[in-house]
Amino acid sequence: MNPKIKSIGFLIIFLTISLSGYAQLKTEIINPSKTWIENDAMFFSNRTLITRDDGSVTFKNQSTKQTNSLYFCTYDFAKDSIEINYKTINLSDKYPTGDIEHNIIYDFYKRQRIDRGIKNYYFIVGGYGKSFKKQVHSYMRRLKSHYGDTLFTKAAIIVFAWGTEGHAIRYYNALRASRRGAADFAIFQHMLDEFVSDTTFFQTHPNDLTIDILFSSMGNYLFKRYMEERKAQNIPFVKTYNRILFVGSVAQRNSFEKGKAFYNLNRMTDTVDVYVNKKDALLMMSSLLHLKGRMGNRGPKNEKDLPGYINVVHIEKILSKADLPGLGHDYLLTNPVL
Repeated sequence: MNPKIKSIGFLIIFLTISLSGYAQLKTEIINPSKTWIENDAMFFSNRTLITRDDGSVTFKNQSTKQTNSLYFCTYDFAKDSIEINYKTINLSDKYPTGDIEHNIIYDFYKRQRIDRGIKNYYFIVGGYGKSFKKQVHSYMRRLKSHYGDTLFTKAAIIVFAWGTEGHAIRYYNALRASRRGAADFAIFQHMLDEFVSDTTFFQTHPNDLTIDILFSSMGNYLFKRYMEERKAQNIPFVKTYNRILFVGSVAQRNSFEKGKAFYNLNRMTDTVDVYVNKKDALLMMSSLLHLKGRMGNRGPKNEKDLPGYINVVHIEKILSKADLPGLGHDYLLTNPVL
């Protein structure tokens, strides 16, 4: 055989093997010896990592870049410190659809469902203008102070601390940041889709989880952008969630109509809850400035004609003055009924 032809043949075989084994998402285990404390709170972030002079780590406060990666971490209330456990990278410029090298959702399932018996999972995607400290330290502590005794032993609460910080008036900066955040959120969603769809795994493991996700304020636009791009890439939808909740939504009022981002959202969830607060002055200002009605303060368009899986909850009557700081936009963790 001609040596050159032989070499080309080997090269073709090598490339075929390499491509067949290509994983679009790859995970690095940073802290394999992690010991879980019962009240540790979990979060994941696409922010840029910063290492301090003393060797400790944190995340960049003002960061609006798309990083194509997520860090999966825990927050220790007692020490007011974070611990980084995994890093997952998207090796493609598009939303992930391919194989995953080490899907860490299975690790979470083992530690939470099998080891601790936790069946309820709540993912929270916050809004724009939040520093990392507000997203994680302040938010987690507010959760702990309000609900720690009754909730933390029954549920796992996981925050997506996506890279945003800026003045609310710079709305178009927030839109750009949300688009980038949506691309990194796609990493998490693809891992969750694969896990939930793994019928072989659940033949030998309890399949009794409830998985809810809450989008607050500009987090709603992040999800809107994610849904639009997922559709553009023809990525099949998976019934991942039991419930999707929209709070203080900046999405437009027609978002549930045919051809819009949230149309047929029942392909991803059993139930959708839209919380409407007509006293939300920040959303009123946004509507006036940009001539676009917001779902969070005016409700979805043609509310009475929405499919039965969508619940619209008007909450003005249960809110008090104490629940309306930040121009009536920050009531999520203040009202015990809500």
